[in-house]
Amino acid sequence: MNYFYIGGGAVALFIIYSLFSAKKNMKKAPEKLIEAKEKLDAGEINAALRTLGEAFVIPFNDQVNAEQKAHLIAVLDLLRKIFAEMNISGNKLIDPLYDKLSNSTLVSVPLNEGNYKPLQNFFDETDSDQKLVNYLKNSVFNGEIGVADSASSDNSSFPETSSRTTPYINNAGKLIMKGKYQDAIDVYKNALNEQWDDTDKAFLHDQLASCYLMNKDLTNADANYKESIAIKSYFLNNWNYGDFLVYHKRKADAEVQLPKVEALVASPSDRKEYNKLQKNFEALK
Repeated sequence: MNYFYIGGGAVALFIIYSLFSAKKNMKKAPEKLIEAKEKLDAGEINAALRTLGEAFVIPFNDQVNAEQKAHLIAVLDLLRKIFAEMNISGNKLIDPLYDKLSNSTLVSVPLNEGNYKPLQNFFDETDSDQKLVNYLKNSVFNGEIGVADSASSDNSSFPETSSRTTPYINNAGKLIMKGKYQDAIDVYKNALNEQWDDTDKAFLHDQLASCYLMNKDLTNADANYKESIAIKSYFLNNWNYGDFLVYHKRKADAEVQLPKVEALVASPSDRKEYNKLQKNFEALK
């Protein structure tokens, strides 16, 4: 009987430790995401990938709230960008979790291991340069990831912004993760008081629009999406505006916008995102 109590106590301690560890990792995850972005901007691709692994944290109970959902989608978006820099395509690895999160309308999104376990394994198995090389060799051979060429690279979705935008993105990102959307809006509005080239300016307006959207200011969100596209039109800002219109059931406006999104499709990843947007549009009543 004593052994039973000792064993039960050990299990309880393990559960408590696991919960504490998961909570600690979750708290640090937004900082790790920002750090990974900074390393990628500095050209440290492998280091960015390892740091991003620390930002990839699944809640202990496999229930993802709205804040965690936004964080995980940002992690996956950055992972796609890192893969594009490495000239590989990781859609097969990323899409199960990305699609689960982005398509769900639930306040708390329930996950299962099939959604995220391959990604967890990827980050666990690539935490050194040598392990990364070995993983990539085996994964390409097994078809888990693919080599991208100029016609299939995911780069087209991401505007080539300058490193000057990074501090503003980081500051606004921290505020967004805390739910301080108005403060994040102010960060981007202050940024736009400076001089930027068209790519950076369009990107900043696109980010500002998303902040207004999170702050439930649909009028200013709409205006800044349009401003972004007017300054420089690329797939991502057009897709974001199309998604905004579809989500808010503005069917007539979306009908005008979606052909513009499709015209900018330049990679398999773009095509997949456009097809999902088109499907959501067709479901509107």
